[in-house]
Amino acid sequence: MRKNKALKVACVYIGTVIGAGFASGQEIVQFFTVYGIKGVYGIGMASLLFSLMGAFILLKVHQHRISSYHQWIDSIFNNMYMSSVIKGMLSLLLLSIYCVMLAGSGALFEEYFGYTKTLGIVLMSMVACGTFLFSMRGLTYVNTVVVPLLLVGIILMGSFVFLESEGIWSYEIETNVRSFTGNWFTSSLLYVSFNMIGIVMIMSALYPLLENKGVAIIGGLIGGLGLGIMGLFLLLPTLIRYTDVYGTEIPMMCIASKFGHHVGLLYGILLWLAMLTTAIANGFVFIQGIERVWKVNHFVVCLLFCTITMPLAQFGFKNLVRILYPIFGYLGVFIILLIKCKNFYKNE
Repeated sequence: MRKNKALKVACVYIGTVIGAGFASGQEIVQFFTVYGIKGVYGIGMASLLFSLMGAFILLKVHQHRISSYHQWIDSIFNNMYMSSVIKGMLSLLLLSIYCVMLAGSGALFEEYFGYTKTLGIVLMSMVACGTFLFSMRGLTYVNTVVVPLLLVGIILMGSFVFLESEGIWSYEIETNVRSFTGNWFTSSLLYVSFNMIGIVMIMSALYPLLENKGVAIIGGLIGGLGLGIMGLFLLLPTLIRYTDVYGTEIPMMCIASKFGHHVGLLYGILLWLAMLTTAIANGFVFIQGIERVWKVNHFVVCLLFCTITMPLAQFGFKNLVRILYPIFGYLGVFIILLIKCKNFYKNE
């Protein structure tokens, strides 16, 4: 039973992180592929950090019985006004990531599946709404079904490209391309760091699954290991096909499409599922926060949330990423600095 619960926690963990940027290969290219073969070391380091940080955060959630990110923020800030401001910022972050995933679904349907953008947005919104109605049970069920599919699909895709190329990739990448992240080591630290705020918020909602500290620790370790394996099998094809994917928005779709329409379609479905797991994780925690503050009917808030967010996603995937991600990147740094300052003065 403990192993089953730990696997559920690990699947939610992986589903939260993987998202459009990870599964598309774009984040892997930007943070790891640009360093050539040394990107493998970076993936290994990131996997280790994800495992250790995941286990640590989940253990704290279990020990302190944290049931939401609201409770997590309240435990750090005694000032009610400051606590409310931070919670408001984090709620906007959750809402924004959810809308970006909806917009990503629309872009995928329009550019790769040959349907309208609206259909992609509506379909993901309907699946997400159905998941939200079942609360934690819905969140864990979707992730335990989808994440293994993503794991198998990404491993098969990476292996196929590797075997087809006979293991030859571009060692010259490292000298020809400059990256804003410095080197493979600092890149690993930055990659894990910018994911951490979102991870903490989602993990704060997983207390009902953490029946003991063993589930918390094992769930975090397996989740980090799973992310590392998936990252490695995304890194290999982007190393091998680097000249094809450099400058493209969805590198793995570019690679998959070169093996025929059906392979591209199958990977497109995997990418859509990856967007879905991130969307439902962020949407679930946002709805949980609304219910905690306003005490409204669960069915009503799920329906309103999914209805209101569909028009917001119409601004487009590229536009939302370009505008919102940098803003919330800076806000994330601001929140971390506030927490660090708070802890410093508390220790004084």
